[in-house]
Amino acid sequence: MHSAAIDFGGTVTDLVLRRPGQSDVLLALPTALPEPAVADQLIDRLFAVAGAVRSAELGLIAVTGGRSWQLPDSLGAARLVKVDEPMATAVGGLLEDAPIPAIVVSLGTGTGIVLADPPSAPQRLVGSGIGGGTLLGLAKLLLGTTDVARIGALARRGQVGHCDLTVGDILGGGIGPVPADATAAHFARVARPGAAAPSPEDIAAALTNLVGQSALRLAFEAARVHQARSIVLLGHVLDVPGFRDVIERIPLLDRSYVRIVSEPGFAVARGALETALRSGPVAA
Repeated sequence: MHSAAIDFGGTVTDLVLRRPGQSDVLLALPTALPEPAVADQLIDRLFAVAGAVRSAELGLIAVTGGRSWQLPDSLGAARLVKVDEPMATAVGGLLEDAPIPAIVVSLGTGTGIVLADPPSAPQRLVGSGIGGGTLLGLAKLLLGTTDVARIGALARRGQVGHCDLTVGDILGGGIGPVPADATAAHFARVARPGAAAPSPEDIAAALTNLVGQSALRLAFEAARVHQARSIVLLGHVLDVPGFRDVIERIPLLDRSYVRIVSEPGFAVARGALETALRSGPVAA
């Protein structure tokens, strides 16, 4: 039997189709309402992308995110399984065997952080209003675009230091374990008297730095408190060209400790699907 998943995000709706013996079919669409008719249309589009006709072989649909809990318990002949977003996030983050306990960071429209330590239930630890929606909204205001490819291309050519102040700028050097090149204040250099106006490239670089470092700082604090053995990053923000460069630039970052899952934008949907499949057999 076939199975599918829908993750209703604030900016993007992600879909996964799984068929025995074949690779997953992945589809990202603009945000959609979690209503039965809409979900039905989404599944039809997913099968169309797969080059297949929807059939009764679809036995299970996992849903998560948004108000997916309002959906009915079936969609056509398929059983519909509602998965809490923290569970879908935790399971999706651990599909590639990250050491546990793990801090799973979902970089979506905002940022959600979950402690994943099976067999214990996942814990939603903290969230942040800074995420992909922030990046797109500020890019529209400051750069006149929400095109992620354009934002990423600009960011790769920009200099964060033309917008941000570092610890070294303020203190003359590092302090304790914090190195001099760590960011002390996002966009604060721009406000200094006589500061040169940053270029669009510099602004884009500083925007990606703002989103990336805000999320990672929360993640590192959560990891310290919960003695986590890894931090796992997922979400569509990681698909923005140049965004991973921001992660790599974070001072003292241990690359073996901070992991990015494969196809990170679809990790939550895959986590929901895996959770639903574990809940019982697909209906025949």
